[in-house]
Amino acid sequence: MKFKYYFAKDFQTSDKHEIETLRTHYYRNRKEDVMDIVIEMAKSLKAKVKSVDEERGEIIFDHIDYNACATITAVSYYEIAVDFNVFTYNILPNAFGKKVIEKFYKQIDAKLEVKGIGLHR
Repeated sequence: MKFKYYFAKDFQTSDKHEIETLRTHYYRNRKEDVMDIVIEMAKSLKAKVKSVDEERGEIIFDHIDYNACATITAVSYYEIAVDFNVFTYNILPNAFGKKVIEKFYKQIDAKLEVKGIGLHR
């Protein structure tokens, strides 16, 4: 991991991210099921769900240490992409946003059927 990431407060996942753990995860589930799991995961991490936009597939939640936006996109009916954008409030973040995203994916991967990571590069 590059030195600049230790001081970054904003982390976002994508298919082509240079850090492998920050690549988009794809699941073999329905979009509604994935959204429910993400909301459940946010609540289990003591985050407050501020907004759920089912049309755009966005879930925004707040935690005392970070603010996060999950974007759930239906690539096809049973191929759902999940991306995160996390902004941390720490003065010296020490890649905290990366750790938060990794925790999100670990919890979601345990509950859903993973199709792949960074499939559409």
